[in-house]
Amino acid sequence: MGFFTPSDRVSRKEFKKALYKLRTHGFSHGEIDEIENVFRGDLHESGSSEGISKEEIKKGISWLHDHSGNHHLSSEQLDKVESALRHYL
Repeated sequence: MGFFTPSDRVSRKEFKKALYKLRTHGFSHGEIDEIENVFRGDLHESGSSEGISKEEIKKGISWLHDHSGNHHLSSEQLDKVESALRHYL
């Protein structure tokens, strides 16, 4: 969320804050790495596309739900990830 104006994207700094919050709520380093891997490309876009949009959060969380065999995150954890990221929109 922008300091003076609302933002429609989660910035790199906000993403790091969200991950820190998740770590303090019991997420392991491996689980944090899995989350970072899903959103890495979105964070490294340039210009007006930089950051994670609402739609990119939705797609990333959906991918994680649909591919539960590719990671170690539970459905409840994915809900926490989504909440932590949406906090910054």
